[in-house]
Amino acid sequence: MNAMECLLTRRSIRKYKSDPIPRETLEEILAAACCAPSAINMQHWYFVVIQSPEKMAEFREVMRRVMVAFHPVLEDRFKKNPETIQETESFLVSLGGAPAVVLAFFLKDNFPDRDGAMQSVSAAIENLMLAAWEKGVGSCWMSAAQRMGFGPELQAKYAPGKGEFVSAIALGYPDQSPKMPPRREGRCVFL
Repeated sequence: MNAMECLLTRRSIRKYKSDPIPRETLEEILAAACCAPSAINMQHWYFVVIQSPEKMAEFREVMRRVMVAFHPVLEDRFKKNPETIQETESFLVSLGGAPAVVLAFFLKDNFPDRDGAMQSVSAAIENLMLAAWEKGVGSCWMSAAQRMGFGPELQAKYAPGKGEFVSAIALGYPDQSPKMPPRREGRCVFL
């Protein structure tokens, strides 16, 4: 798969096969994530891969509480689409059966350019998802835990001393083929 095909065909996957992702594949995906550009080459990211059944169950329990806290946000955003609320909440609790989750942390939390550092972590997450897709592994970037204030708990539980929690990325072999959502007009201009 060439780069443009990867960019244009990657989708957020919310239903996965139960097949485990080989360790070598996960290592290659993370190596690609760590090749992202970063503000003054500080490489601000720290990743934790969760894949054991016990740790996945523990993480899903946290996400169940995230879902409860996130419900009012979903109700406000999708007032006219209750099915989207239900689908999102179901995914947050089950992770769509994903066999692995990557937690991304902002390692250099005392860095003076916080915005640049967060952009660096985001670039690494995008690299991770594109590298996964190139290997046939689907992903879904989840920010609800951070948005709802669960970051300190996740940091203490999975990466003490390794910086602020940014987001979680579900990984697994897709058990669905979502279509591209409509693209919004007027998001680019040439001067």
